[in-house]
Amino acid sequence: MIITEDYLRIVRNISILIFTIQLSYGQNYETEVDLSHVNEEAITSNQVIEKIIKESDSNILVCAHRAFYRNAPENSLKSIKDAIEASIDIAEVDIRTTKDSILVLMHDDYIDRTTTGKGLLKDYTYSQLQEFNLKINDSVTSYKIPKLSDVLLLAKDKIILNLDLKNIEPFHFYMLLKSYDMEHKVISFIWNKETIEELIKIDATYAVLPLSENKKEMQLNLERYQSPLQHFTEKNYSFSNMDWANNNGVSVFINTLWDEDIDFINGNTHSLDSLLLLRPAIIQTDYPKLMVDYLKKKGLHD
Repeated sequence: MIITEDYLRIVRNISILIFTIQLSYGQNYETEVDLSHVNEEAITSNQVIEKIIKESDSNILVCAHRAFYRNAPENSLKSIKDAIEASIDIAEVDIRTTKDSILVLMHDDYIDRTTTGKGLLKDYTYSQLQEFNLKINDSVTSYKIPKLSDVLLLAKDKIILNLDLKNIEPFHFYMLLKSYDMEHKVISFIWNKETIEELIKIDATYAVLPLSENKKEMQLNLERYQSPLQHFTEKNYSFSNMDWANNNGVSVFINTLWDEDIDFINGNTHSLDSLLLLRPAIIQTDYPKLMVDYLKKKGLHD
């Protein structure tokens, strides 16, 4: 039997329909769709993972923390446009849910720091949130809190999105991605392990980015989620752990936020250079354009 993309799409859609019906009745039955004849390579393919693995073979990719917000509000459409124009590889943005179940970009629980409004984001409808403007520090801008759907349209085939899932309903979130044909074109850093579990129940190939702070978590995340992406912390930056990642086909994401970033922009690259020797797949920074330029000088970015 020849497995085509159309066939796989039909199988996925039937599975999702059955899953939806089960959720509506509060059931948790095993899906009746027989996937035994679908070859493993086809069912486990994921465009964004393949892209990251391919490009990080000769490059260290750069992820813009809260998008490129040096000259734009964080988590704004403008910050993502700026990241695209600066040829940044990945834009990280934070996803939350409004009172009327619209997925939007916002880092904090409260909107006070980044907008002209006050209070919890979840207490506002999307329409009510549009009454407020986004800020850059204390400067008010004309930009508004964007919907995730608008971000997907803007970013599609232009930049990889790292969607940090703060407060979402997994099925609603996944179906929105699917409606834009983006379910395999984004990655997601997720603190909440229950959210990871729910997402991979919906789609076992979804590109989750679990946090690994020690060797035990590295192994558990590999076995439990079978994700070829892991977010290492400074607690497990080591050559032995990177050897483990390489031997197990894991692409490693690390931060240079805070101390390393501050040293970097002040001209002290010792800490950064030490991290670069580990050859992670992705570095997340608050200074993405400077990072790309520095990596280019080191021969670590095209």
